[in-house]
Amino acid sequence: MRKLLLASAVVLASGLAVSGAHAANPAAGKGVYETNCAACHGPDGVAAIPGTPNFAKRERLEKPDGQLLNSIRSGLNIMPAWQGQLNDQEMASALAYIRTLAR
Repeated sequence: MRKLLLASAVVLASGLAVSGAHAANPAAGKGVYETNCAACHGPDGVAAIPGTPNFAKRERLEKPDGQLLNSIRSGLNIMPAWQGQLNDQEMASALAYIRTLAR
């Protein structure tokens, strides 16, 4: 039992260290957003293409980060998958920036 608790603590600590390495940075995310997202989602979050969410009105932003990051990685509807184009840090930072666009 004691070994199981110790092993669980090590796994939990490892997970926290990994997630900390991918801490979101909205300032860095702004550049990622402007380069990769603004053409469709608009420079100020107001959708530029029909069918894309209006981030300025908080569309889709009620969803948790994990779900939104999965959509960014894998693509959704007309949005392409960004996995392989952006790393996890860039995707998390872009999402953090997107959350600042809500009015």
